[in-house]
Amino acid sequence: MPAVQLATLSVLHFVQVSSPLSGSHPSPAVQRQVSMSVYFGGSRSLAPSPLLAQVVAAVLASGESVHVGCSAGADAQVIACALRSSSFRQVRAFAAFAPSGAGACSLSAVPVVQAAARVGLSVSWLAGGPLAVPLAARLIRRSLAAAAGCSVAVFFMPGAGSLSVASRLPASLPVFAFGPVPAAIPGKAGGWVVSSFHALPCWQFQPAQQALF
Repeated sequence: MPAVQLATLSVLHFVQVSSPLSGSHPSPAVQRQVSMSVYFGGSRSLAPSPLLAQVVAAVLASGESVHVGCSAGADAQVIACALRSSSFRQVRAFAAFAPSGAGACSLSAVPVVQAAARVGLSVSWLAGGPLAVPLAARLIRRSLAAAAGCSVAVFFMPGAGSLSVASRLPASLPVFAFGPVPAAIPGKAGGWVVSSFHALPCWQFQPAQQALF
């Protein structure tokens, strides 16, 4: 089975890739070294996840910065994990609503984000634009604002909303997912391959190889 493996050392990560076409004879490893910032997203209905807590703790312990949205489920759990860490100032939340909660919807984690802001966690309010922007557009724009400048995107149990965000991310941005193998990313050729992130098993989206001319 093709495999992509990721290991991280401090604020540097090294990616080792095997070709999806190589079968039992992987191509030579490709190694990249970049500074890390991680965008976290995922299902708004995600049940309390010890695995999510483990991943977030590993990222913070390695000194990497974290960007996350403002929804219930995965976003709220990432923020809650951050607040239990002495490294919570490495985390920045991106809210689609105002500090008062104006512009939120039933799936927004307003109390969680407000409480995080009160104890000093950095929050970008109305990150998806002013309240005049329709909610659906504001949520997508908030997610893209959160992912901007990040070195990798990590989703937990991604559903249609998360995959819609993934479809708008730069092709060069590595995308990882925890949980069962996700559905296809709309509009992107390629597939999910077995991988690891901070030594924890997951999936990574591998774009289809471009034809060589």
